[in-house]
Amino acid sequence: MSPLPALTSLYNPTVKYARSLHQRKIRYRERALLVEGVRLFLDAVGSGAQPTHVFVDEERLGSQTSRVRAAAGGARTYSVTSSVLDAIAETRTPQGVVAIFPFPELPLELPPGRAPLIIVSDSLQDPGNLGTLARSALGAGATALLLTSATVDPYAPKVVRAGMGAQFRLPIRWLDWNEPDPLLLACEHRLCARADAVTVYTQIDWTLPSCVVIGNEVRGISPQAEALLTGSIAVPLAGGLESLNAGVAGSVILFEAARQRRAIRT
Repeated sequence: MSPLPALTSLYNPTVKYARSLHQRKIRYRERALLVEGVRLFLDAVGSGAQPTHVFVDEERLGSQTSRVRAAAGGARTYSVTSSVLDAIAETRTPQGVVAIFPFPELPLELPPGRAPLIIVSDSLQDPGNLGTLARSALGAGATALLLTSATVDPYAPKVVRAGMGAQFRLPIRWLDWNEPDPLLLACEHRLCARADAVTVYTQIDWTLPSCVVIGNEVRGISPQAEALLTGSIAVPLAGGLESLNAGVAGSVILFEAARQRRAIRT
């Protein structure tokens, strides 16, 4: 392969632009996010997303360099020094590639014959919780992930890493409580996870149109969400545990829904 154009200065305009995407307001102004690491980069490309810029530290990538360059396609691809990559990346020891991708614009479509299964993040603040929830929603075949305004940004680098790139394959929408999505309102079950709930999550018929609301790690469910709920569910725990973290609780419920839905298709 021919040599890549090199970027060696932190003051280069392209490097400064990439670094600016650590700021939420810049991400939304530019409608662009950072993806870091070989696996996440290749998975994003494999989903059909096309990067606009790719920054490669060839020394760190080693034998992976040609694979990453091939996957970059027509993106503006640069060879960067380790100090430049460290400045663009968020992790302390980046693998050797950081890329800029446009925000995914996935249609919210319901496959024929499938009831909606929607997960709502009601003001989750922990990037790990939201990333776990996005990854589990994708794996469980959820229709969409809806986010209330106080939720951590799903395109923040930590959330993208925690979600293992689920953002490129799962429809994600911001939820306006004043004008809820009609698909949400059409759900027969609109349930929140609550430790003191009487109904156990396995007692629900998840083959029906369903929505699960996961509340804030400290405050729980917001009043706006409460107004739309049809009930609450609990995940029984042993060993003296009082609760699961939000990402795990949502994942447990989602995969029970997935199990029931697989059962009626077999």
